[in-house]
Amino acid sequence: MKNVLRSFGLVVGIPTLIAALYFAFIASDMFVSETRFAIRASKSDPTGGLASLLSSSVISAGGQDSRVVVDYIQSQDMLATLDERLGLVQHYSAPTVDSISRLDEAPSQERLLKYFRKHIEIIEDGGSDIIVFKAKAYTPEFAQAIAEQVIELSETLVNRLSGRIEQDALDSAKAEVALAAEKVRQANAKLTDFRSINTSINPAQETAALLGLLSGMEAKLAEARTELSEKRAFMKENSPVVKSLRNKVAAVEKQLEQERTRVAGGGANTGEGMSGLINNYQPLALEQELAQQQYTSALTSLELARIEAQRKKRYLVTYVNPVLPQESTQPRRFMRTLTVFVYSFLFFAIGGLLWSALRDHIGH
Repeated sequence: MKNVLRSFGLVVGIPTLIAALYFAFIASDMFVSETRFAIRASKSDPTGGLASLLSSSVISAGGQDSRVVVDYIQSQDMLATLDERLGLVQHYSAPTVDSISRLDEAPSQERLLKYFRKHIEIIEDGGSDIIVFKAKAYTPEFAQAIAEQVIELSETLVNRLSGRIEQDALDSAKAEVALAAEKVRQANAKLTDFRSINTSINPAQETAALLGLLSGMEAKLAEARTELSEKRAFMKENSPVVKSLRNKVAAVEKQLEQERTRVAGGGANTGEGMSGLINNYQPLALEQELAQQQYTSALTSLELARIEAQRKKRYLVTYVNPVLPQESTQPRRFMRTLTVFVYSFLFFAIGGLLWSALRDHIGH
């Protein structure tokens, strides 16, 4: 029995006593600052416009975005930035910190990262996608400063990733708009050159007007011929009236023939004629129309891309701002001492059972 008590004292009593003394009189007080935030996506009316801005709201962005932020908080990049801004090594290696908990004054990056991860706590709420972050430090102000910096740096990360997604979505659409605008410019330049060379704004419209003129001239010619026939019925050919009507008919016929030749393009000094101008003009006009339609379509696609990029945009929303701790909550001295006792007792009990089994086996 004495051996059992002696073993119990060595295995359970002494470790528990050492732990109790350490946590009661030596372990440095730690302060915990807590903050709660989430990654949200903007939700807007896909039709865009002012109505979408007025009706926009914020919805959950999903666990993937939260996972990215959580990984970033525990990363070497976050640690390096916090150390540069706040001086993590200087704080955690201060002489006021007990020697067991104190960080080395010149720790390796791996050692510092491991130490940092032990002094933060991240809880992800899968149902609401809210992230609970807790920072542990040896002064209330430093714990709050860590939490505030983590919020700021995480928000910067979310904004950077969101901006990159938006830029990638818009770059392609902007390139299409630029290409379509260049095609419109080239088509307009070709039409301008055509009009400068041929002194014709719109050959198709001008031809339509000319055909209307021909129709009027043909009616005028028919009227003059009818009148000439009527006069010839009771007047001589050499009478002044008949001569005048003959000259009028001849003049109208000549003018009509000139205009017909102009339309057909077969007369002298008419260049290629209106029919030739129309044949050259129509492809240019069609090219301009198609280019304009493509440009309009590209602008629509750009606007849709803007709406889609806005829909995919991410925001970091803070629900609980980092608080300044009023009292020390770490370490949990009684619970830590009790944990040492429980583990020591389990080790003693299991060791005793194994020793008894081994002794019985040797005895047999």
